[in-house]
Amino acid sequence: MQIEDAENHRQVLESELRKHASRPVDLLIVDDIADWAASRNGNTKGNPPAMAVTDGVTGAWAILLRRSIDSGWVASIIDRIEIGGFEQTRSVLASPETFLRHTVLHELAHLENRWGQDHEEDCDEWAFARLNTHAA
Repeated sequence: MQIEDAENHRQVLESELRKHASRPVDLLIVDDIADWAASRNGNTKGNPPAMAVTDGVTGAWAILLRRSIDSGWVASIIDRIEIGGFEQTRSVLASPETFLRHTVLHELAHLENRWGQDHEEDCDEWAFARLNTHAA
């Protein structure tokens, strides 16, 4: 599976954020997350397909989402989630829209719970709980 243009799913993704976020969250769909961060004097580890960010001055929340996510990244993410113990990952995240919904909710979990990268499985669990109980 490949995500051609996440912008095509913006309405559904922003709906997820409105449903599940405790405060406003901007969804920023960008061509390249590392370039976006570098242009703002930020630093990322690699160039992930998505990232939660907090504005250092205002405290505003945002989720960065890469516009296009190739099949290699999608497969890598699904593999990581499966290794984390979520056995039905492939059947649940079977469409680009559902994959992106989970991705945005996963990043929101980082913000809502103040979880760092050491909580990836917790973020997945948080995202799946909301994905399964609140269909878009």
